[in-house]
Amino acid sequence: MINFELTDIYAGYNNETILSGINLIIEDGIFVIMGPSGSGKSTLLKLLNRLINPTSGRIKYKNKPITDYPIRELRRKVGMVFQKPVLFEGTVDKNIRIANKNITDDESEELLKQVALTNDYIDRSDQQLSVGEAQRVCLARTLSTKPEVLLLDEPTSALDPTSTMKIERLLVNISNKISIVWVTHHVEQALRIGGQVAMIFNGKIHWQGITDELMQSEDQIIKKFISGELK
Repeated sequence: MINFELTDIYAGYNNETILSGINLIIEDGIFVIMGPSGSGKSTLLKLLNRLINPTSGRIKYKNKPITDYPIRELRRKVGMVFQKPVLFEGTVDKNIRIANKNITDDESEELLKQVALTNDYIDRSDQQLSVGEAQRVCLARTLSTKPEVLLLDEPTSALDPTSTMKIERLLVNISNKISIVWVTHHVEQALRIGGQVAMIFNGKIHWQGITDELMQSEDQIIKKFISGELK
């Protein structure tokens, strides 16, 4: 099923164009947006739950213009986890309930279980958490709204390798229930999580396919990106 359909999208900030002529279809499952720093990956992701709006072009979500959804409703359907975990002052339980004040104690504990945190975390202060634990609480908070799609903007960039692997496994495991759009500039990560891939370069879709095909490409830009020459 198609989640997003972007047609001739232009977008940017302060009269500077970042994305130019983007045409893209994002389907169920895991969809990876990759490319070097400054290529427009995060800008594209922000368009998908209207953190920003395009300067021109059309975006559909579930075959309906994205602007037809009230923003609050859209952002519950299309949740987002940012590059750096942002927690509110207070307990883990309070942070989860900020997103959904109606969840039960059992549901809150189940969310912690989903992100591989034990029940005793529920009463811990935000100040007692490591960066990896804080990122998992942010993920639990986003999952509390029962999103249809999860947007991930470099969600493991601030984590150590062990925490990164844990987050990757957690997200891959839930991708059969919740579609994931994952921004990364790490080729190795894209290969581990699999799925469909779109590579952005200089604000345009440079390549699209599946991760296995990426490594076999003869395209010089892709080769430079894979080798680390293009970052």
